[in-house]
Amino acid sequence: MKLRSTTGHGLSAQDVQATLAELSARTAGEALLAHAPRTRCLLVCGGGALNSHLMRRLAFALPGVDVQSTEASGLPPLQVEASAFAWLAHAFMCRQPGNRPEVTGARGLRVLGALHPAG
Repeated sequence: MKLRSTTGHGLSAQDVQATLAELSARTAGEALLAHAPRTRCLLVCGGGALNSHLMRRLAFALPGVDVQSTEASGLPPLQVEASAFAWLAHAFMCRQPGNRPEVTGARGLRVLGALHPAG
């Protein structure tokens, strides 16, 4: 399959995918180095963790950082979002804050969510 660029040059689907993977790896790597430069292990979740090419490019972009799937820590990469929502529900039921003001910019810790019983 060939894609047409605005300049009229044909681009293979493989070239487009490789370019997007490289952009993703470099962008993530630069952000990690800028915001958490002492990071020694990066756990990758979602579909990207299943993409061996992307994982190799991330490792290349982050020398000295151990790049692993969350699977290595016992959490299947496609279950991270469900686990996060389960954690948020647990925090709500225990009346514990579900936010971090230093991350979200909120004015303080807050219990998140609401319970709406059926019926």
